[in-house]
Amino acid sequence: MTLMRNVLLCCLALLTWTLSAAVPAGAQQSAAQGSSSAPDASSPVNAEGITLGEQVSKDVLEPLRIGMEAQNIKKVLSVFDQKELSSYADLQGQLNAFFQLYNEVRFRYQLLQVEADKDRGSATAEVEMDALPYQAMQVPVRRSVQMRLQLKLGPKGWKVAGFSPSGFFGVEFDQIVR
Repeated sequence: MTLMRNVLLCCLALLTWTLSAAVPAGAQQSAAQGSSSAPDASSPVNAEGITLGEQVSKDVLEPLRIGMEAQNIKKVLSVFDQKELSSYADLQGQLNAFFQLYNEVRFRYQLLQVEADKDRGSATAEVEMDALPYQAMQVPVRRSVQMRLQLKLGPKGWKVAGFSPSGFFGVEFDQIVR
């Protein structure tokens, strides 16, 4: 019975994966970028004419999406402030374990809110992630959370100084949430 349940879950995940892959990659990216600037239409524009929401998407969310989908740990970690994020080493271990289990990753976000005061800020984004395992007998995962990011402005743009849920990238996340 458990085997049949796992096979059905795999089939459902593959069907969902296939349907989401049917949307051209450019359309998915522009949808993610377009929605990320919507909450900030009235926010101040910087010297380059970019709103705070667009800047956070450019510095944090897009590199995070690209890194997750490419399974590039270095790219993912580049959005986090190593000195400010107390769980940086744990995050690195979570990503290593996650990418050893999952073959393909789809990562989507929609920026809901962003605020900043001088060199500190915060953002809230709706984040979804689907991952297909290397092993056919393992169950694909789908994660959907409202992620809260604590941000710090540095010389190279915004970096994540903290986030919740902190175990989002861990392999045990699905067992914790239930």
